[in-house]
Amino acid sequence: MEERDELEIETRLRAALQARSELVTHSTLRPGIPPNEHTAGVRTGRESWWSWRRMWVPVTVAAALAGGVFVGAQLPSDSNKTEVGAGSGQPGVAGSEGSPSTKSDVAAGSPETVGTVSFTLADGWQLTPISATAGCVTPKTRPVPASAGSAGTLPCGVDALYLKTDAAPTAWPLSTASSGTGWWPTAVGSASDIVCPAGQSGTGSQSGSGNSGSGNKVKSSVLLRTSTDYALAAPTTTGSTTAAPTTAEYHEWAVTCSSGTGAQPMLWKLNAAPGATPPSQFAVATVVSVDPKYDTALLGMVGSLHQAS
Repeated sequence: MEERDELEIETRLRAALQARSELVTHSTLRPGIPPNEHTAGVRTGRESWWSWRRMWVPVTVAAALAGGVFVGAQLPSDSNKTEVGAGSGQPGVAGSEGSPSTKSDVAAGSPETVGTVSFTLADGWQLTPISATAGCVTPKTRPVPASAGSAGTLPCGVDALYLKTDAAPTAWPLSTASSGTGWWPTAVGSASDIVCPAGQSGTGSQSGSGNSGSGNKVKSSVLLRTSTDYALAAPTTTGSTTAAPTTAEYHEWAVTCSSGTGAQPMLWKLNAAPGATPPSQFAVATVVSVDPKYDTALLGMVGSLHQAS
């Protein structure tokens, strides 16, 4: 076979293999690295270069025909994390938007219901009911603190998912959703009246109270962006009927604190189904993110929210 023909075949096979490899994210499996002059123990230059190339072509053909992906045996060192991505294109905190999942825990998680909505609880997380229509979702290693929900604190603390299915437009969190400090449950005259929401240092985990000390105050809080059709759960099919996908009204704030730390609060209000009469009460989900290691799991669970059947 001519050298030019071999190069053309190899190029096409590499393209086919790459297209199939995209089914697996780079953080789930590490693609195998073909030998080169540094890794193949080359002694004679061109002769050895062609020897591994002749081996690589049939291996590639076999992988493509078998529908598999040629990958290395070593998994990433963080492969045991439970955080899950929410999918590309959705708003989120730094490092979460469009980023690949480390593990598909939302897909492998368990179904849960709060009031009128259902969602998929990610592995390593727990649901703590507050009432028949509200609940907190937190990591299993960090239960909801007793101080959460008291005056001047967040309902579930930081890096937690707060779900409420009977929220009224005239009450928090919906009544203040369009203001610069609308993510905070207590009315304030200015952002500097809010104690910066952050985890306690030195404990190895978030405190969950939403406070990190009275000396660290919010420096600025602004409504960053909004959307009326944030995509949530995919449509479901029952028999010959396909339900419309669940969407939500979305609000996102940017918060900076006097110590230089910050937070990113987010609010989702589930929209009524297309053509349906808007209800007088709404299902809402809120997150105040301060630690990005929880972002993918939180956004993944929010993305699975839908009306309970």
